[in-house]
Amino acid sequence: MPIAAVVLLVFLSSLVLGYLALRFNALWVYRLFDRSLKNDRRNLALKYQVPAYYTASPDGRPDMSSKWPGWDGWYFFVLPADHELPLKMIRCSLMTGLYGLNGVDNYQKLRSAKLNSIHAIEYLTLSPEDRCDNGTKKRNNNLSQHYLPREPGLTMKTSTLDTAICTGERDSGAGPDLYGKISGAWPDFTFDFADGQTGLRCKLKYHGDSIVWWADVPNVFTYFAAFGQLEGEVSVPSHKGGHEGAGANSPASPPQVYSVTGPGAFEHGFGRKPFNYDVPWLPVRLWQKMIPAWNPVRYNYQVFIGDKGPTGGFMHALGFGIPFRNRGGLYAGGTCTPIVSVKVEYLDEPPPDFVTTSGRAQKFYHRWIVKARTPAGQLEYVGTREGPPPSITGNMMYYYFTFEGSYLGESISGRGYAEYLSL
Repeated sequence: MPIAAVVLLVFLSSLVLGYLALRFNALWVYRLFDRSLKNDRRNLALKYQVPAYYTASPDGRPDMSSKWPGWDGWYFFVLPADHELPLKMIRCSLMTGLYGLNGVDNYQKLRSAKLNSIHAIEYLTLSPEDRCDNGTKKRNNNLSQHYLPREPGLTMKTSTLDTAICTGERDSGAGPDLYGKISGAWPDFTFDFADGQTGLRCKLKYHGDSIVWWADVPNVFTYFAAFGQLEGEVSVPSHKGGHEGAGANSPASPPQVYSVTGPGAFEHGFGRKPFNYDVPWLPVRLWQKMIPAWNPVRYNYQVFIGDKGPTGGFMHALGFGIPFRNRGGLYAGGTCTPIVSVKVEYLDEPPPDFVTTSGRAQKFYHRWIVKARTPAGQLEYVGTREGPPPSITGNMMYYYFTFEGSYLGESISGRGYAEYLSL
């Protein structure tokens, strides 16, 4: 056989074997690299609470001026137990860096802030709220997303969880200079956020109970959701006589203050970022110019909390037809049951919202059907997002949803937090 034919055969065989290895990654990744199926689900080790990626100065403190090898993000959400409250959810986050890909990160906001993706940090608040304007009830998302320079905005300790994004004096850490702060030690944390754009102000205490691990590949990517109970005080502008999108500086009545208690979750995700991924992604963007409807990556992350039924969630990440992540877990009666696979069917009724970015319109669905397989039996529900899409970028949204369905022959219902990406 000619040498060229042998080389071609070896090359094609390598492609096929590589594809099969990726296509069936669940058969070997969890056995060899990913510890998420083995980790403790009731206790959270300190190393999973504190920052994982930073560069230290000679004195041991984080060097804010250097290029960091990755990012850390701390997130939480709470669903008020009082269903009569106009606030349906509070979700806030701090990130010490960006993911590194346009469409996942909001490059338009990044450019507007005159920042680069190496030294930028992010804080975000989302508090869907039902309002009555001129006798008409409608949902306002109260979404606020900001990129800031790491220096002087970020302060954090590395031996314990005490991370804050502030403005003004670095060590103020409270009052009007505070954007957000997450501190504490398992199972008790405190979340303190103040957003000037939406007027949201919240200080909540959290007590953790149980954990679902989405991924834990050391030095690559780790992410979990720790379910628990939250309580505290939340205030938002009352906007009596105001208008949609009015902020904290708009003429309005004094802030409306709520005592909030309810279930929710504390999350910490951290990943290595050796470089930005825009250059490797360039061939895909070129193909998308020729085939605008082609989106090879779809990511769906849903965390559901049952008012009636189980609490849990799943992460489903599909790229170029390959399921890179398709797992989750749920708690029912105090027992953790793994979700071994998920199928999501998106519905076109009611009609989806369309968000246009770079000349390409993305669909953000209102309703979908989730079918999750567990060793105990099938979990199935119909989820519904109400109101306008809370789009983080033109390709991604974070949102609140309600659901109804069944598990082990029993009807279930509840609420949840979710993320959807089509890229």
